[in-house]
Amino acid sequence: MATPSEINVNALVLQDVVTTSRGAKQIPMMQKDGRPLVWQPKAPLQPAFDASAFGDENATRVNLVFNPTDEVCAQLSSFDTWCKAELTKDSLRLFGQALSAEEIERRYQSALRRSDKSSMLSFRVKMNKSGRNAVRCWDTFRKPREQPASWVTCMVTPRLTLRSLWVMNKEVGPVFELSDALIDELSTECPF
Repeated sequence: MATPSEINVNALVLQDVVTTSRGAKQIPMMQKDGRPLVWQPKAPLQPAFDASAFGDENATRVNLVFNPTDEVCAQLSSFDTWCKAELTKDSLRLFGQALSAEEIERRYQSALRRSDKSSMLSFRVKMNKSGRNAVRCWDTFRKPREQPASWVTCMVTPRLTLRSLWVMNKEVGPVFELSDALIDELSTECPF
């Protein structure tokens, strides 16, 4: 079955807030049929930075930041609009108090970020480098391969899973998880 290249917000529902074994709060999100949303943008994306976790070079769960295409920006913008409307509508159930659209707007942290310094857009996803849910990497012939030594030297067609919204203090935002990556490493030629 083909992975959807669009985020179908009409198929999504927000569950009740749960607390993980580590104490983190999440709002599970799934399709109405009980499956998690899987999304694969149409075009490959260029990572802006190598996969990393702030201040922990040995972390196995890291952020991977992409330079988003116009199509990705449009999909995420539409998703964010739906998400904020649902959070506003269900705020009493999810946050224990009725919140206005303006309050949700202040709390909501999109996966699509604009840099204060350069005004460049970026799309941040989570990735497990190892373990049970480690990202699976594929070459352009659709054969398994190792993770690249440097993600910034690749074009990546990501397959993303959206399972939940994170909740921390008074902020909330989506967690896009990189489950599979079709990797096309850019060749570098010696200039001499």
